[in-house]
Amino acid sequence: MTSTAGARSIIVASNRGPVSFAEDERGQLVPRRGKGGLVTAIGAALQSSGGLWIASAMSDADHRHAGRTIHVDADRESYRFRMLPFDPQEYGRFYDGISNRVLWFLHHHLWDLPRRPTFEGLALDWAAYRAVNEEFARALDEEGPPSGPPPVFLVQDYHLALVPAILRGRRPDAPIAHFSHIPFAGPNEFRILPQSIREELLGGLLGADVVGFQAPRWAENFLLCCRTLPGARVDLWRSLVRWQGRRVRVRIYPVSIDPAALTEDASTEPVARARDEIARMKGDRRLLLRVDRAELSKNILRGLLAYERFLLDHQEWAGRVSFLALLNPSRQHLPEYRAYAQECVALAERINGDLGRPGWKPIELSLQDDYARALAAYQLYDVLVVNPVYDGMNLVAKEGPVLNGQDGALVLSENAGAFAELGPWAVPVNPFDVEASAEAILAALTMDPAERGRRARDLRKAVSRNRIDRWVAVQVRDLERVRPPEDS
Repeated sequence: MTSTAGARSIIVASNRGPVSFAEDERGQLVPRRGKGGLVTAIGAALQSSGGLWIASAMSDADHRHAGRTIHVDADRESYRFRMLPFDPQEYGRFYDGISNRVLWFLHHHLWDLPRRPTFEGLALDWAAYRAVNEEFARALDEEGPPSGPPPVFLVQDYHLALVPAILRGRRPDAPIAHFSHIPFAGPNEFRILPQSIREELLGGLLGADVVGFQAPRWAENFLLCCRTLPGARVDLWRSLVRWQGRRVRVRIYPVSIDPAALTEDASTEPVARARDEIARMKGDRRLLLRVDRAELSKNILRGLLAYERFLLDHQEWAGRVSFLALLNPSRQHLPEYRAYAQECVALAERINGDLGRPGWKPIELSLQDDYARALAAYQLYDVLVVNPVYDGMNLVAKEGPVLNGQDGALVLSENAGAFAELGPWAVPVNPFDVEASAEAILAALTMDPAERGRRARDLRKAVSRNRIDRWVAVQVRDLERVRPPEDS
């Protein structure tokens, strides 16, 4: 891959880095590469440009490497990496207090508004969020050369929403992009936040030259929110915001996956063993599958209730179908997430108790991190259920069709960011409508085989068209195009 940024190097900032450190059997610290196409896309761009990735030190082992730049060789990429250490209490307020419990809940519409939020302790949490963002901006500024063209700064996700404006104050000439990997709330929801915080968030993002989103609806929501910001002039037609004498472009960059790397991961012996085990469990039944983090936005409970409704309304399918739910524990140190995971397990057990029979268990639910089993299940499903309340993108909806060998159908939430790309070939579903979701399961199971095959092929083509190796390159290209300052 040629240099993505020409003469410029690339510096990436994200809360979670591309690798984490752990001790091996000899007590030595070894890097472990993160999963997903994003690490592949950014890692390749960093390697070609001689750039750097800056992230938070997450674990005790990470902290042993924090504060210095190290060279990382992890699987397919080699690049420089620097981890920032933070006071644990301050980081907890930044990460759990604001990122997880405020911004994640806001943008995914997860609050029970008659009861939550109440924003106790918000001032202290917000001060910590600002402080961590300031430290990231300072670290980015330190990495820029004292002379010559500044590097391209690619700031990632909602954890670092204030970084662009802070960095802009330090480096007015720097090309800065911010990309949100999650949805963005509309103006009505955004007004749940106190005015000072919502204006600081919008102003923080508008410090970038380009603000990127996964899907058109999230970009539109951001533009509509900017219309509420005093001093901002929004051009919806051209997708730009005039702010403090600059033009800020709002663009859509749907992240994808690396089909070749995914196929290679799926060809290992652990995946083969898991595939044999799932095939024995499946037998001659049809297989429904969901692969999710055990997290509130994934809408697991309604998905299980929809399956139960399907079995109750279409009893001829009893014993002829099984539902494999592979849930990866997520944020289990937070009581909201821990309670949700427990509720999912309890609901599956209740459905099995009510509807199961000797020799047939309606739901097989696993609550563990088992990547090999997920890859194996992708290959064998007849229907993949992806029904998030809201999702920035949802890569499961792309990974499954690439690996599946059964012409499996995709039941896809209209509120997943992936719907903009994959909707024409999926069975669409309103994620809040349990009865309609049950009928979508029936439609997917009974779809004409020729139609299933056509849709499965078109899903694979849609994923392949959006090449992950172009994701960074397109953003850098857009940054280079919009750098001239506005005169008026």
